[in-house]
Amino acid sequence: QENYQTYKMLESQLVQNQARLDRKLPDVVKALEVVQTLVDQRDTQKELQVDYELSDGIYAKAKVETGAKVCLWLGANVMLEYDLDEAKQLLEENLANAKQNLETNKKDRFYVRDCITITEVSISRVYNYDVVRRRRKEKVLE
Repeated sequence: QENYQTYKMLESQLVQNQARLDRKLPDVVKALEVVQTLVDQRDTQKELQVDYELSDGIYAKAKVETGAKVCLWLGANVMLEYDLDEAKQLLEENLANAKQNLETNKKDRFYVRDCITITEVSISRVYNYDVVRRRRKEKVLE
């Protein structure tokens, strides 16, 4: 029973971790696309016309001057300024790590799911054995 509860808790944590990674991955891809666009436009010295999201479903047009630096939102109310090449490298590393973590999470979930199934079968067998044992004991007492 203890193992079963432990496995269920691990499964719950892995599902939550996967949901977090699934939410993070599109944001990293989008940021990488934006930085790649800025890298491509860096040498042209032209302004970029972009639609900037102010809020959910609310966009504004903005002109962005291509420069050598970009600010990345790292989370936990932290934003840092990076050179474009450094930002691109950081985002590529983050994307690779997120994909790797997703694969590891998937393998771990399969393993934990197998452990849960084995534990459930074992619990059922012990219960069924106990039922058979009690029936035999009742027959002997009659």
